[in-house]
Amino acid sequence: MKKLVQCRYLFSILLLSAVSACQSQFVTTQNAPTEASLVANSVGNGLETELDIDYVVAFKNLKMAYGQCVAFTGEKDFVFTDNRLERDLEMGTLFTRTEGGAYLSKTLVESIGKNKTRLTLFLPASYKSAQARFKLDAKRALGQDRSCNVAKPS
Repeated sequence: MKKLVQCRYLFSILLLSAVSACQSQFVTTQNAPTEASLVANSVGNGLETELDIDYVVAFKNLKMAYGQCVAFTGEKDFVFTDNRLERDLEMGTLFTRTEGGAYLSKTLVESIGKNKTRLTLFLPASYKSAQARFKLDAKRALGQDRSCNVAKPS
């Protein structure tokens, strides 16, 4: 019986460390109560870059990566992602929010031509590693984050 308890304990630790690896960068206290306040008080009024990829593909890559590595349920925190693709406007929006609805980030992908996308990331001004997160999201939009751009088994 003691061996079974030890096995379960070790398995729980391994599972927790594997699941929390991607989410370790997320701190839910750096948030804004509304989308408007997040955008108005964001790092650099939004970090922006242009990518050589179709906006729909970039949106799907980010949606997959956010679902794999950003959304999580922890002992004390809960982060979920919300997204919407608006083909008529040629843009997509992805949000990360807390259980209470506070905004952690907003990501826009907009078509600016054939296979050309503008990526804009809005993070709270207090976000400590905004440039690192921005580079990571650009990589994820391109489908190049090996940890997060993986399809979940069906």
